[in-house]
Amino acid sequence: MSFPVVDGLRGLELGTPGAMRQRLNALVLAGAKVATFGLAQEYAEQAEPLERVGERLALVDDAGARLATVAVTDVRQVPAGAVTWAMVEAEGEGDQSIAEWRAGHDRFWRAEGRPPLADDTELVWVRFQLVDPAPPVHRLTAGDLGLPEGYRGTYSGKVRELFSTPDGALLFVASDRISAYDHVLPTPIPDKGAILTQLSLWWFEQVADLVGNHVLPGAPPASVAQRAMRCQPLDMVPVECVARGYLTGSGLVEYRASGAVCGVPLPAGLVDGSKLPEAIFTPATKAQLGSHDENVDFAVVERMVGAADARALRELTLAVYGRAEAIARQRGIILADTKFEFGRAAGDRDAPILLADEVLTPDSSRFWPADQWQPGRPGGQPSFDKQYVRDWLTSPASGWDRGSDQPPPPLPEAVVERTRSLYVRAYEQLTGRRWG
Repeated sequence: MSFPVVDGLRGLELGTPGAMRQRLNALVLAGAKVATFGLAQEYAEQAEPLERVGERLALVDDAGARLATVAVTDVRQVPAGAVTWAMVEAEGEGDQSIAEWRAGHDRFWRAEGRPPLADDTELVWVRFQLVDPAPPVHRLTAGDLGLPEGYRGTYSGKVRELFSTPDGALLFVASDRISAYDHVLPTPIPDKGAILTQLSLWWFEQVADLVGNHVLPGAPPASVAQRAMRCQPLDMVPVECVARGYLTGSGLVEYRASGAVCGVPLPAGLVDGSKLPEAIFTPATKAQLGSHDENVDFAVVERMVGAADARALRELTLAVYGRAEAIARQRGIILADTKFEFGRAAGDRDAPILLADEVLTPDSSRFWPADQWQPGRPGGQPSFDKQYVRDWLTSPASGWDRGSDQPPPPLPEAVVERTRSLYVRAYEQLTGRRWG
């Protein structure tokens, strides 16, 4: 590690010039690499002070030009022999264990003419967060979450982090991130990930006789006990399976244009919030982060997955929605619509279809208080879901233009508190359990 000054910031040079530095810099820019280390001896020899928490550093390329700005979130000085799994994993370089990490660095340093790391070699660890440009997803690593040896990050979604486990399972960890209009917002909602997980587990139990699910027995690691599920790896069906019992959202837009939703004709004269004669299956194609899901008709699903699977997905979607809608209604909540994800055991095309990911949460469903439901209500129905956040983002108070290329602004404290209270209320009213 060396210490140039770029644009008034201390520089962060990763690895050696050439392909290694390019690879490590690319990991930082992708949001994957969030820590690095240097030798304490090098700091002493160059009379450099340790980085400070909150300090901003300039990530530089071989020519010394700034590629990005990172903010320091943690600084530790530790002997190489005391390095923990979390600190290794935070490098995002794909090492499988501390031993492999040590061996890999020893091989590299031998090639450089340096001696291998001794257990008592003092290292300075600097953990950082990419702030400019903003990472595509503010991912949480195994190090952030305090996961034990052997847990490897496999995927970062809008809200969830997926890790492979030492025994071949998957660990689904729900963060407190919240997304809206295909953006991950910069402000988390406290307890949101735990609420989503516990509500999903409750719903899996309520519909277990209708469809199996991907949850495996065994407790997740203690550091993520409330917000994580041990799950079976699945080959996922590439369709968002949406059920609608009430007309609103994108379904309302489509209905106003064509009198139908996803090719399903509906009666004339329906308004925002109208109850449909019967629940309908309105699938959508899955979108990558930053893109929109696209509503499609049943024929498209048949072409994507085959006629038999398309029918099975429609039947399962409507059956689970019907059960959940009745349960919610008994508790004074209208389940207006929801989306499900399904899959099969990895590599087994003949395995039964299983319900996966989150299920019937405020992130994947529209929940309305039944005593306030009023079809055609100006501004839409009051809700227990993240519609409150969407409404704020599109209000003059946010100052955000949804049609621009600018990301949404941070959420005010009052919006965060109100949103959290809605998630808590939905959990408590649906499950009959007290949160916290």
